[in-house]
Amino acid sequence: MKIKKQFAASLFTSLWLACLLISPLHAAVKAPAGAFVNPSAIVSVTNGILVLQIENSNTGDLGMWSVTTGASHPNPGQLVLYPVGTSYITFRDASAMIMYGNAGSAAPGLAGYTYQNMSTAPGVGVVTSIANGFRTVWTIPSWTITQDVVINGTTLSNTNVQQSVTVTNTSGAPRQYGLRFMWDWDIAGNDASFFRTRNPDGAFTSTFVTYTNPAFQLFEEVNNLTTPLFSVFGTVTGGPLVPAPTTPEQLRYSSWSAAVSSAWDFANTGGGIDSATEHYWGFAAPLTVAAGASATYVQYLTTNFQAGGGGPPPGPIQVPTLSEWGVLLLIALLGGIAIWSIRRKLR
Repeated sequence: MKIKKQFAASLFTSLWLACLLISPLHAAVKAPAGAFVNPSAIVSVTNGILVLQIENSNTGDLGMWSVTTGASHPNPGQLVLYPVGTSYITFRDASAMIMYGNAGSAAPGLAGYTYQNMSTAPGVGVVTSIANGFRTVWTIPSWTITQDVVINGTTLSNTNVQQSVTVTNTSGAPRQYGLRFMWDWDIAGNDASFFRTRNPDGAFTSTFVTYTNPAFQLFEEVNNLTTPLFSVFGTVTGGPLVPAPTTPEQLRYSSWSAAVSSAWDFANTGGGIDSATEHYWGFAAPLTVAAGASATYVQYLTTNFQAGGGGPPPGPIQVPTLSEWGVLLLIALLGGIAIWSIRRKLR
């Protein structure tokens, strides 16, 4: 359990990042009392630019993941998200009035609901390796929840981490649901990061804010306003990435302690402290999925604006070409210049 998060982060970083790529990780976890247990078996994958770690055995934290910069990043060995054990997903089974999460425990965050960990009975969770990442499958009553977290790309300009969650209705009737992604940022050791919207751009702020039906493409966070070590970017909607980010009904820049303690809703006030972001789908009113049907939700995070879909992709230099008429006009022009030059010399 972690009580003093800033102290733990600096102490952890110096010890943990030294062995990041050579052994399983054992992270101390920040949390209010009772919310989490320490991760017990973390595995990782990297493309050199970013490193993805995930919990693959602890029943309470199964499928919780984190990101750091890799050895080939311009700023290697830096935190992007806080170490495994603080970011989690919430699945809202509105038909059964249960909030499911892959966190040890939390308040349900909505009147009339109870909280249930997806990895403990009657739920079952399993993590497996897939190309460049990991798949976690939770089997819970009436649902299968599948989370894929993978590293895309091979260079700084195209490397991002993609989180995809698919909800499948395994019952024999339509059911109602909602979904939340909660990411706990810790950029270069500062977990009270500054936030701004991108495309269109806004000003950096440390005041927590809620966006309903957000229309901006990305958000940016930095560890310092005057001399940021690097930026991180999270997607929201639109852009060139495939599959495209799934537009959330609501996006929050919030207090992490408020978000981690409540699996769904909470008062989003204050600022200047340990921060997180949340993407919501089915927040105000539950969504509906037919019997046997599925729905998938996708978002990305990265340390490069272009890799988040925020800039034009790199490509070969385009050399302009002339049409046949253009070539003829150019020949005529050159011929005219040549005749004019000869006549001038003859004078």
